[in-house]
Amino acid sequence: MNGEFKKPPFTLDRSRHGGLVEQLADALCKAVETGYYGPGDMLPPTRELADILGISRVVAIRAMRRLTARRLIVQRPRLGSVVCAKEHPLWKGQVLLVSTPGIGNADDDPIRIILRDSLIAAGYLPLVATVPRIGNGNPDFSFLDTVMRQQVNLVVLLDDKRDVACWLSRRGVPFVWLTDNAIRLKNCVGTIRIRNDLAEEDFVEHCRQVGVKQVLQVKVWRNGLDISPALKRIGVDVRTLKVPLTKDGWKGFSLANWAAEEFAQRAASLPELVFFQDDHLTTGALLALAKAGVEIPRDVRIVSWANRDYGPVSLVPLTRMEMNCKAAGETVASSVLEYFHTGKFPAGVVIGPQYIRGESF
Repeated sequence: MNGEFKKPPFTLDRSRHGGLVEQLADALCKAVETGYYGPGDMLPPTRELADILGISRVVAIRAMRRLTARRLIVQRPRLGSVVCAKEHPLWKGQVLLVSTPGIGNADDDPIRIILRDSLIAAGYLPLVATVPRIGNGNPDFSFLDTVMRQQVNLVVLLDDKRDVACWLSRRGVPFVWLTDNAIRLKNCVGTIRIRNDLAEEDFVEHCRQVGVKQVLQVKVWRNGLDISPALKRIGVDVRTLKVPLTKDGWKGFSLANWAAEEFAQRAASLPELVFFQDDHLTTGALLALAKAGVEIPRDVRIVSWANRDYGPVSLVPLTRMEMNCKAAGETVASSVLEYFHTGKFPAGVVIGPQYIRGESF
């Protein structure tokens, strides 16, 4: 491809019924479908196309957008509009999905998978890169740096890692950031706020209505939801039990085992209500309480964080702050695709849990 292009094999008829945009788009489509413009050929740039046909550049731009939407052409930076092969369509662009290795959570994979599949369906090629931590805890950007030497149209940072976001900001590539932080960085075209506290207001109101006086909060994640400030404002006595960090980190099975051991000892002296910040903690505690003959909610009320299709199983339907991972993934995907379609990332995008009242409280 040497930057040359063929002049269009048609003229526009201003007396014909229908707008010039539709007429130009149809004529260009026919030129591609009949092989006048073959796979890999460049269409005339919109400025030249407007001069040749005696139309405004706005008309040419809008017509080109229609061809792009039909996946007949793809826009390539510094090249122009390139014709796709029918059997092997060219990608409209490349999107880099960045995450950091770790213990992970149930919502990580669904969001990543839904975003990946949505990008492919819309004609964008998803690439994947991770940013591991080296011995001193600092991020190792070597692999990410190698991947970004390719042509990348957008980066989506799927983790709330400020050091990684700052590194991306300095690289000058537009990126989207999933974060619980309100900070906006240079080259960040949009943020998706992760609001773990979205269900907190309904939970606190539920406690007020019922007249709860004492709550035990079982915490593991330092940056997870902390219910104590909101409950203390309505006069509830909140005590916090923190899970100790083990040498192998907090893994699902170890959290459940820890909670089972802890609540086997606490079964005889439980508070009015226990809130678990993590699904695995709830699972272990429920097993221990059932074994001890504790009835829920007669002997103790339970509220748990839960990920839909993943949360703890209980004989009594749990009252929970439930994260719908599938819906969150669809929100992320639709926001990214809207950015590609309009050039602007939607404002005020938020994902978080919903408060669902069960029978455990």
